[in-house]
Amino acid sequence: MKIGILLENPIQVGGGFNQAINAIVQLQRIIGKQHEVVAFTTIKANLQHLKRLGVPAKYLPAAGRLSRIALAVLRRSIRKEIGKAWMANKIENALLKAGMDLGYFVTHSSTPNYFRKLNYVTTVLDLCHRDDLEFPEVSSDGRFEERERHFSTCLPRAVAVLVASHQLLRRIVVRYGVDEERMIAMPFEPSPFLSEAHSIDRTAVLAKYGLRDGYYFYPAQFWPHKNHIRILEAISSLKQKTANSDIRVVFSGGNSGNLAWIKQQAQRLGVSDNVTFLGFVPVDHMRALYEGALAVVMSTYFGPTNLPPLEAWAVGRPLIYSAHLNEQVGDAALFADADDAEQWADAMLRIRDPAVAVDLIEKGRKQLKAIDTERLEAETQFVHRLEQFAQRRKCWE
Repeated sequence: MKIGILLENPIQVGGGFNQAINAIVQLQRIIGKQHEVVAFTTIKANLQHLKRLGVPAKYLPAAGRLSRIALAVLRRSIRKEIGKAWMANKIENALLKAGMDLGYFVTHSSTPNYFRKLNYVTTVLDLCHRDDLEFPEVSSDGRFEERERHFSTCLPRAVAVLVASHQLLRRIVVRYGVDEERMIAMPFEPSPFLSEAHSIDRTAVLAKYGLRDGYYFYPAQFWPHKNHIRILEAISSLKQKTANSDIRVVFSGGNSGNLAWIKQQAQRLGVSDNVTFLGFVPVDHMRALYEGALAVVMSTYFGPTNLPPLEAWAVGRPLIYSAHLNEQVGDAALFADADDAEQWADAMLRIRDPAVAVDLIEKGRKQLKAIDTERLEAETQFVHRLEQFAQRRKCWE
């Protein structure tokens, strides 16, 4: 059997890209000897990132060859059904021509919604348009309705649906009526680029950004739901509580439309001098930025799972996390209400106690091992599902 893995996101999306890369490496590891696994990407720059991890990949131009006029028309209609269907048809035909028996989408993708022949496995990272529908990135400009159409169309037709937690699995079963036996709860794992082999020395990285050890680190894109404002409010409170003007928070991540607002709020709260905005940083800088942190803070509303907690534990840094997302992390974090800046300030003050930090680091290591065990069980389940499909695929030409 030949399985084509589709990577359609650029590296700038952050955690979603890293998890997609993990999924590609994982599939080649768990089933690559029994079946042929071929990685495809619609983004040419991804080829070099996959190559660094020893993953050969093929570039799959989404549009193929088009006249200038046809391309202009398509760009104007890209958000319309006709544009999406046209793109998906091109991708499906390319996979079929390459002899693929099964497609595997490792990120949220509407492409399989329009497949006519090829069976597929898909991935769901969250249902936050339902869980936190107040946020514009999942509700405005038709995004809520678009997501609903996608999940209602894509999930029931999938050979398998991979999700990051049992909590998300249960929500999908209830909301979209997907057969539970077709779903697999596959936990996240830290970015493959976080290893020492793919990282630059901490001293050099911190010097590049003008940083010293001992900051609070929040790696996240600037979306409203990432809740950077709560960290700014907490820093403002900490400055008043401790009379310490040297408190520093470091934000890394690309601008997804909310950066100007956060900078404006930092100015209003009088904490601009306490905040370093790094923007999107190279993947080989991330380990050093984690290592230099006093603690990792993540005040996000979206879940139920996220990548930075696992990466904090992998590097050995203590974590402060949104309380409503506690299922992923067990007791391996200090928790604060995502709505309450004072709770964040108190947790950020408490984690300065070396005994508290050391205890959290040790609990993080244990939690990471428990998640590794859970992932191994999920991999066995995934292999079984793929082998089941392989036997059924023999029934037709």
